[in-house]
Amino acid sequence: MTVSPDLVLRTYRPDDHDRVVALNRYGLAAAGVPLEQDVYAGDLDDVEVTYPNGRGVLLVGEIDGKVVAMGGLRQVESGTCEILRMRVDLQYQGRGYGRAMLCALEDHALRLGYEQVTLLTGPDQHPAIELYRNTGYREIAVEDHGDLRGVRLAKALVSQRPE
Repeated sequence: MTVSPDLVLRTYRPDDHDRVVALNRYGLAAAGVPLEQDVYAGDLDDVEVTYPNGRGVLLVGEIDGKVVAMGGLRQVESGTCEILRMRVDLQYQGRGYGRAMLCALEDHALRLGYEQVTLLTGPDQHPAIELYRNTGYREIAVEDHGDLRGVRLAKALVSQRPE
């Protein structure tokens, strides 16, 4: 799936692992989250089991063969999924790649039959929160995860396809 002339979104492959882990570590550090306090710790240990299980996916965005963005989708309940691990390399931010990843994940969720999507971000992640709000998400809770506080947002998924 091509989003722009330079960004290609595709499903994770095993040879992406090192870059995905590095991109995730960057995202955690940028959000001020120590590795040992990662709410989703362990999901990247065996990506093939965690995400592409028929009810989830891990997508990557690449430019000239380099993974510069990522985002995951996993089932929470039968009709609800969660978007997680939304990351865009610092050098590539501000170009709409996060929005493209979010739209691709939502499209994937619709194809899987989900009716609602949730996500968790940090209260100081203002560009992320703005992106989510601008695309129809609303804040539904503030959560404490140990010493970390998170903002839970949700959106009802509506198919844009004609009936």
